[in-house]
Amino acid sequence: AVVSTQSTAIQNVNFKVSDTIDRSEVTISGKKKRGAQFVTANSKSAVVTCSDGAEYSLYACIRGKLLEVNSQLKSTPQLMTQYCESDGYLAIIAPKKEEEKKILSDGMLTEEQYVEHIKLRNSKKHELCDSVESEAKRQCDG
Repeated sequence: AVVSTQSTAIQNVNFKVSDTIDRSEVTISGKKKRGAQFVTANSKSAVVTCSDGAEYSLYACIRGKLLEVNSQLKSTPQLMTQYCESDGYLAIIAPKKEEEKKILSDGMLTEEQYVEHIKLRNSKKHELCDSVESEAKRQCDG
């Protein structure tokens, strides 16, 4: 939702989230969904690049099995903003059974809650980076 409020267009959706993980290579089989990638709430699902060059990492936000990514987004990334509640979906994730009831009873985050969650997570990352940088500097100076 944060990306779609920008005045720039989505140019690219990349499911290769690291050197070794490509979310688009999910191939599952059978009733137990063998081959599904396990994701956590903080697992990166995709990277979206906008026409102004800005990149946004999109996260799973729940723990479970990644069953499918929307491969149409590779060729038509504009689906994310044009049809965000239907054809523009990012992925299908089956939550762990024991967490499914909690997710359904607690409900999903509102857009405002999600934005606040991202701000909090980013501030914690900056605090961690600052802490590591200060420790490295202290060791070099000492």
